[in-house]
Amino acid sequence: MTDGNNLVCVFTGSLVDVKYFKERLEEIGIPSLWKDEFSSGTIVGMGGIPDTVDLFVEEDNETNARKCIANLQEQK
Repeated sequence: MTDGNNLVCVFTGSLVDVKYFKERLEEIGIPSLWKDEFSSGTIVGMGGIPDTVDLFVEEDNETNARKCIANLQEQK
């Protein structure tokens, strides 16, 4: 991944879902990272929405990542 300047959020949901999608994306060669605002906010005393996690990919991978996630959601 890059320095984080060109990251795009491709999914927001539960930690379980985000980890699942992250693993599937990595299997097809799309690196990703997730950010948990609740845990980050708790550390600095600001809080956040529990169990809401964002999954980010580089802009160049956005289209393929969204297609992959959509396909996986259809299979559920």
